[in-house]
Amino acid sequence: MLKIAIVGLPNAGKSTLFNRLVGKKAAVVSNIPGVTRDRREGVGRISDLEFKVIDTGGWNDQTNFSLQVIEQIEFSLSVADAIFFLVDAKVQNEQNKEFARWLRRKTNKPIMLIANKCESHKSEDVNYLQFFDFAGPVYISAEHNLGMIDLYDALSGIIQNLNESVELLDSEPSKLRVAIIGRPNVGKSTFLNSLLAENRLIASSEPGTTRDSVDIVYDHNGKLITLIDTAGIRRKANVIDDLESRFVEKSLESIKRSHVVVLMLDSLLGIEQQDLSIGEAAITGGKGIIIVLNKWDLINKDDRSKLIKFVKQQEITRLFLEVPTITVSALKGMRCSDVIDKCLEVNESLNKKVSTARLNKWLIEASGRHSHPLVKGRAVKMKYIAQIGTKPPAFSLICNMPESIDESYKRYLTNDLRKNFFVDGVPIRLLLKKNKNPYVK
Repeated sequence: MLKIAIVGLPNAGKSTLFNRLVGKKAAVVSNIPGVTRDRREGVGRISDLEFKVIDTGGWNDQTNFSLQVIEQIEFSLSVADAIFFLVDAKVQNEQNKEFARWLRRKTNKPIMLIANKCESHKSEDVNYLQFFDFAGPVYISAEHNLGMIDLYDALSGIIQNLNESVELLDSEPSKLRVAIIGRPNVGKSTFLNSLLAENRLIASSEPGTTRDSVDIVYDHNGKLITLIDTAGIRRKANVIDDLESRFVEKSLESIKRSHVVVLMLDSLLGIEQQDLSIGEAAITGGKGIIIVLNKWDLINKDDRSKLIKFVKQQEITRLFLEVPTITVSALKGMRCSDVIDKCLEVNESLNKKVSTARLNKWLIEASGRHSHPLVKGRAVKMKYIAQIGTKPPAFSLICNMPESIDESYKRYLTNDLRKNFFVDGVPIRLLLKKNKNPYVK
């Protein structure tokens, strides 16, 4: 499949064009320059043309992350077959000339000049870039879906002129989606870079480096997994502006579209209320969950067992769920692949189906070991259980007085059910229903 990289200065509309081509709001769009920092990829379409499109950060040598953003752009140029050089047609920016010269030095691949924000005749032309001999220019408005027919014609010409064969991407969708969630600066991007063995995402000691959620398809021993890097989630009181609020919303949306959530903690800080809130959101959403203690190499050996014990205690008392806890050092690449192995195990358990016969045998044993207290002198009778769903596993339990079941007893049944049939980190749904008397109309 043809690969196209979208490059340009900050706020030229690259993410807007990316969203237009992939047909969904995959990237956060803002009029604040520099929102996109990491590159992101998706499948773009214009009519019958289908291609892989790569969104990149804005080329700018005056920001704290300029060198890292430029490194991401250079990588995108190296893997792309063609380049969309996007400029803001409303502004004649001399820095576009500097970037054009930089592009010419960095690649000899086909470059199409695209003038964006041309929704009105007041837009400037881009003749000042004609000496660089780019294909085009093509005048569009990505926001208003204007000029796509012209872009189609120009891209068709480039495709016809490409003499190299492009290797087709594996079209099999990944079966597992894993969201890497946590507070700012716990090492989420460093963890992913370590897994991928490349500087795929910008990592920095400055909190808030990752600004948007980024999907990456990762081949783990022949199994395709979508890894979702997310912006750090802070307490609402600490969110500084509407833009950060949108990034936090995207992170929470990543939980909803994932199967397993990796809750990453900084071992130096331990587990705090904000982490537990994120964990609760994942469990409430029916997602598998794993806790990863990063920066483990920085913890004194004498303190390690205490920290593990404290985290486990918080899992059980606050989340009401035993969660697999893995210690890693993302910076040193220590045990990072173990996290993915555990994600696969949890995901398999999320999809597990238990036979009705086994479930009812368990119910007899569980209620026999620990029976429910009498309710106004009456015995609570657990009569029948059956599985009614997966992802997460859900069960319907028939009893004579469902409205009188203590929450603590329901929790006992849920935990015992999990221990007998599922692995740690899998939330269970247990629905209590009253048996119907066939003789009562």
